[in-house]
Amino acid sequence: MFSLKILFVFTPLIFLFTCNPATETTTETDALESLEGSWRMQSYKVEGEDSWRQLSGSVIQEKYITANHFAWIQYETEKDTIYGTGGGTYNYNQNTHTYTEDIKFFLPAGSNELGQSIPFDVMFKDGKWYHTGYTLVFEFDPETGKNVVIDSSKIEEIWERTDATSSDKSLVGTWQLESFKDHGDSIRTDYPEFVSIFKLVTPTHFVWIHYITEQDIVLAQGSGTYNFDGETYTETLKSVYPSGSNQVGTIMPFKSKRENDSWFLLGNIKRMEQDASGEMIAKDSAKIDEVWNLFPGLGS
Repeated sequence: MFSLKILFVFTPLIFLFTCNPATETTTETDALESLEGSWRMQSYKVEGEDSWRQLSGSVIQEKYITANHFAWIQYETEKDTIYGTGGGTYNYNQNTHTYTEDIKFFLPAGSNELGQSIPFDVMFKDGKWYHTGYTLVFEFDPETGKNVVIDSSKIEEIWERTDATSSDKSLVGTWQLESFKDHGDSIRTDYPEFVSIFKLVTPTHFVWIHYITEQDIVLAQGSGTYNFDGETYTETLKSVYPSGSNQVGTIMPFKSKRENDSWFLLGNIKRMEQDASGEMIAKDSAKIDEVWNLFPGLGS
């Protein structure tokens, strides 16, 4: 596990990377409308440096934003590897040009990001989203037995929209898993209150997150692109956590039905098993039978 010092040294590489637009002049676009959707990290600054950097090789970082929720994920496009993820709720104040993220889950664990409220100054220009802010740096105080703030770390990023041409908004929103049927079950199982499973859907991308509420534990996550023809909802997985499932690249069609604020999904996913040679092979398929509810107060 990373120590706090190490984690925050690498925060600009696996967390949030922003840009200071103070010297730019522009007319801001429609505030909330310009935030909702899918974004990809274009460049970032490391604190103390003047030059902009880009993520190396096949590493990309994406952010998905619905009406009040966000999630970001950094992963390898050529490997089954996730380097970091985080998300929660946010607020955008158009008058003060401030975008504030409230962190509800974070990976890797032990970062003390959970529960932080991080404000960013934002600007929009030429289809790009500039923001700059500060995340707090904590250190354990043996006398009090608590983590105390000892510093802050500057975040500077430029994001570029990736879904500008899409017009499909029929499933867009934040969805919370209400119940599911496990293999062979005839009745649905409700999730306990201390476990949260959310799916954020933008016009072109999806991300689902399975985490323990109010604890620094992300159990699982998946993200990618999707297609919806009105009856069949098809996901193409681009990233999966934990790694090693061999599910990256899997195309999963679901029968889809929406009734008011409930979304019913029925389909199958291949279950993988490692053979004696170490290869992942398809053992059988698992039935996916889920009911998702539109998060209260958030229309699509």
